[in-house]
Amino acid sequence: MSTITKKGQVTIPKPFRDQFHIKEGDSLHFEVKDNMLILRRNDRRSLLDLGGIAKGRKKGQGSEREYTKRIVARNIAHEGR
Repeated sequence: MSTITKKGQVTIPKPFRDQFHIKEGDSLHFEVKDNMLILRRNDRRSLLDLGGIAKGRKKGQGSEREYTKRIVARNIAHEGR
């Protein structure tokens, strides 16, 4: 059982947070269905989901750290010309 605060906030009990893998910073979606309030955790997105939006970057190739190292090294090499 939880109580709503003056600000309209409610604490989700730890057993439910653990069961549904709800963590700090997660985005939650509220829905009403048949006089019930339904709470859904939005899927977390990875930085890898953004792959392909930048010029020359293809989704799923290597780790982001390795990719960043290659780009920085390439930019340094181009500046030295």
